[in-house]
Amino acid sequence: MRKLLTLSMALLLLSMISKAQLLNKLHPNNGFTESIAKVVENYQNNYLAIQGDSLPPDEDRDIFQSTIKVPGATECVIYRFHSEEDKTASWQALLYEGEDFKEASKVYKTAFKNLKQTKFKVGVSSYSFEGSMEDPTEALRFTSSILRPTNDSDLYKNFMAEIEIINTIVGWKVRLNLHSRKADTQRYQ
Repeated sequence: MRKLLTLSMALLLLSMISKAQLLNKLHPNNGFTESIAKVVENYQNNYLAIQGDSLPPDEDRDIFQSTIKVPGATECVIYRFHSEEDKTASWQALLYEGEDFKEASKVYKTAFKNLKQTKFKVGVSSYSFEGSMEDPTEALRFTSSILRPTNDSDLYKNFMAEIEIINTIVGWKVRLNLHSRKADTQRYQ
């Protein structure tokens, strides 16, 4: 009887763990999607409301901490470029940095999935992202997937979420960029 009770408890525990893992795979990481939604909504004000402390600048851009952090990211920053033509800022999160391609690929794919499930507001309307994922491969030095908002607002016309996996000399990086970029056909006219 004691063995049967122990076996029953073990099966019950295993069942609960399996169900929790399945639910985690089916539902987006709310902390991630909520944070990204706040950042995307702040794009309307060029990220000024979420700009934190100044960091050492690069030659052609000023760098600031973002006051909104994405769960799991080791760094969230805002870039302000020294451009006369384009004054929009860029927001970037470093989601992974390490030597394991399989782990980097998993982070890349999970971030893409969570971005597709992110809902954000422009005015009183709610929107999401659409796009297709480029599968990362160890043979390529760089893979990028671009998602664009489902809205037709002029403010978000050139806005995109770009997830990239990069092979560096010492390993892999996965970055998420939220920025504006004209299509190649618009840039060179």
